[in-house]
Amino acid sequence: MKQYMKILSSLLMVMTLNACATQTVLIDNENDSTERAAALEGRDFEMASNAMIQDMLDMGTLSKPNGQPYILVISRIENDTMQRIDVDELSKAIRIALMKSGKVRVTAFKEDDMVMSSSQLRKSKEFNQANVRKAGSLAAPELSLSGKITQREFIVSGKKRIEYRFSMSITDLKNGLTIWEGEEKIKKLADKDTVTW
Repeated sequence: MKQYMKILSSLLMVMTLNACATQTVLIDNENDSTERAAALEGRDFEMASNAMIQDMLDMGTLSKPNGQPYILVISRIENDTMQRIDVDELSKAIRIALMKSGKVRVTAFKEDDMVMSSSQLRKSKEFNQANVRKAGSLAAPELSLSGKITQREFIVSGKKRIEYRFSMSITDLKNGLTIWEGEEKIKKLADKDTVTW
């Protein structure tokens, strides 16, 4: 009987804990009306990248005269904020949208170590050389996308005003000239004691 009571007691405890668990709700990305964070969040990256991509496409910056897509490399995107953020989140969103536009193809030789390392396979007898990349077959980038994210904070009328600035440039690697620059600002107002890092 004691053993039965222990089992019943354990079962009741598990059921009680499950009943107290918080409910998780899926957020609709298109209609997200949840409260905003003072720090940068996914919606901010999405908003900034969408605005800059639209500007690039509207200006015709990425329309090559012969209609072929440009080969683009994602260069350095600097995080000059007080937050530990993954700038790849921003560059990935831009990269995906630009590739979907058909205006660019992105070379990954900077992000994917295997692109360069795979040339070592040419020296190995263990690999079928028909599948190994030939010397001189990598597509060289024509354009480079670089940028910076900055953060400034001010106290205004007892509130903290936080300004994030997303700055991006596209450079023609043949002549070093900048062919497009864009900037998107996101401004937030929070309690003056709010910490953003």
